[in-house]
Amino acid sequence: MQKPTRRRSLRPVKLLRRPTKPLLPSTTPARMAAQRVLSQANSWRTYIIAIVLLLLVGGGGTALVFLRRTDQALANIQQNDPRANGGADTTTDTTTTNQTTITDNFVPSTLKEPFSVLLIGVDKRAESEAEGVRSDTLILVRVDPLAGWATMLSIPRDSVVPLPNGNLGKVNGAYAYGFYNAEKLYGSGTSKDAGGGAAAAQTIERFLNVKVDYTAQVDFQGFERLVDSVNGIVIDVKMALVDPEFPTENHGVERIYIAPGIQQMNGHTALVYARSRHSSNDFDRSKRQQQVLKAVLSAVRSRGIMANVSLLPQWIGVLEQNVRTTLPIGNVTTMTDLAGIATRLDSDRISQLAINPLEVRVDNVIGSDIYWNPSDIASLVKRWKTGAGIDGIVNLQVLNGTNVSGLGSKVTTDLSKQGFATIDAGDGTTTTTTMLYDIGDHSRERQRIIDNLGLSSTQVSVNATRPSGASKEANLILVVGTDYRTAGTTP
Repeated sequence: MQKPTRRRSLRPVKLLRRPTKPLLPSTTPARMAAQRVLSQANSWRTYIIAIVLLLLVGGGGTALVFLRRTDQALANIQQNDPRANGGADTTTDTTTTNQTTITDNFVPSTLKEPFSVLLIGVDKRAESEAEGVRSDTLILVRVDPLAGWATMLSIPRDSVVPLPNGNLGKVNGAYAYGFYNAEKLYGSGTSKDAGGGAAAAQTIERFLNVKVDYTAQVDFQGFERLVDSVNGIVIDVKMALVDPEFPTENHGVERIYIAPGIQQMNGHTALVYARSRHSSNDFDRSKRQQQVLKAVLSAVRSRGIMANVSLLPQWIGVLEQNVRTTLPIGNVTTMTDLAGIATRLDSDRISQLAINPLEVRVDNVIGSDIYWNPSDIASLVKRWKTGAGIDGIVNLQVLNGTNVSGLGSKVTTDLSKQGFATIDAGDGTTTTTTMLYDIGDHSRERQRIIDNLGLSSTQVSVNATRPSGASKEANLILVVGTDYRTAGTTP
């Protein structure tokens, strides 16, 4: 006898609320800190991604029309990056020997090259001078436009890092310091928002030893309006969600219940569904946020460009009030590049990573301050750079097999500009012959490299053993020999 299937109905979900008192903690301070890291790392994720990807993905051509028709909104959303004024701070990173230096030419010439954006979730409720301003969540996004994928790395706000003032402190203090010292750090006329974003970017660069090309500051306030503007989203709630202490706007708590089944959620319910952290665990919470993100993007895309154009008046208000970015969205070339990204970047090509105790060892916990293991941080950043968790990504590494200093990095940059997913160059065994090693059989990407460099069959090894010096993240390894100028493109 066939087992009856679960009956599903598409209906607006109702939240059942009942005020409750906070629950007493039943774990040790260290365990509480670990749980807090897991929860805070994702607090803003769904809204941030939805808003930013509305420009990068969801809107596509719609965003292009929107920006051309709304010059005033564009002026309000885009801000100059004060880091370009030579105002980079010189604080030494005491937790690592590596330090990223900001230069005048610190952004890609176009968005056809891989680029990074630091998404900063700012708590607008605490924006007054008296109460203080803070960045609740930092998410570093890397987009590879030609390869068509993106990775996100959440940085918990309790992470201890060197701050711009020279002291060690929580990473969310960087934004506040730049906010209140904008003109001192970056020159007269620098807005507080811009100063905060720049200081946060420089702090993340030192902490992770990466380059941050752009920043985008976003706020919760427009999320409900965004979801409501597309008539809500459809979510399949696999299990009943019960949160005994969901935070309220007045800093209290309330009990939340969302029933299982396929449901139509408005903006407020979607926000509650994505943010709840007391219903099960943070793994489930992360899955819910990815589910909401995909539902938002699906709702936007399914409407088509003409239907989305009709929403421009609502979106103008959402973006103007809740987004500030240094992405040069006023540039026609930039918007053309964004529209191109929109055609290639699907939601299943976006990988979500987070610094948390399950991925990175905690060296020390003092109160709520978390000291992460630098070696584990470096390993996680490497996964972020190479698109970990995304199916079909073939990473290319260039090894310098010559005595020419910097040749590996130059070749890597050239190949990256041509759309190859590259990772950091390394040093290989000195050789006269340029060789391509395929660790497996990645025929499509291998042939692209062969055609690009004009390699012969004798210079290609398939199902090869990984050569000395190669990263385990690399699928294809190009060892550049002394014959490189005749075997391929001149660097």
